[in-house]
Amino acid sequence: MTHAVLHISNVTCARGGEDLFEPVSCQLASGELAVIAGPNGSGKTTLMASLAGLKVIEAGDMRFNDSSEQTAWLQHSHYIGHQLGNKGNLSCAENLSFALKINQVSATEAQLEAALEAVGLAGYEYHLASELSAGQKKRLALSRLLLIDKPFWLLDEPFVNLDHAGCDWLYQTIADHLKLGGAVMLTAHDQQKIHQLANHHIDLKPITDEDLL
Repeated sequence: MTHAVLHISNVTCARGGEDLFEPVSCQLASGELAVIAGPNGSGKTTLMASLAGLKVIEAGDMRFNDSSEQTAWLQHSHYIGHQLGNKGNLSCAENLSFALKINQVSATEAQLEAALEAVGLAGYEYHLASELSAGQKKRLALSRLLLIDKPFWLLDEPFVNLDHAGCDWLYQTIADHLKLGGAVMLTAHDQQKIHQLANHHIDLKPITDEDLL
């Protein structure tokens, strides 16, 4: 993977016309992990969706390799949020094929099966996504990381609904991605190992009514 840097400078996000948190700044380079923390309702999900290009950044600047053009950033980043992006009426294999197609990535049937096996969904190739448990749906979404080769991962609460084995697998997958020169920004609760692995900790500070006085 080539060296790349995401620059976030004094970024704020709003809900209902009001800023959610104090300005955030961070530089995330290849091989680095940033963990976003903050109380419920502080805007973690809004910030992640905004960085992924799904919501508007209220103020501040986001640049990728010194460019504010969003096209290059979107080509190099992969986002998995609370809305996992699985299609309930498609099988697990069909979900992966669909995700690969819209990302213009090719993969063999054997590669699809290997990705599903890696996340603990071996034998579920033809099961509809709607039939899966919450943990299995999360595993299906995360399996896309193994097939869509993008250096920057944006993961909103990726450990939620995973059992211990799933959390261990995801931790190792993130660690391996960093070793290969990838970069990860994520939100996570009560995941001590991932916090210890992080190069950056971003603590969102909610704006209170007193701050507005």
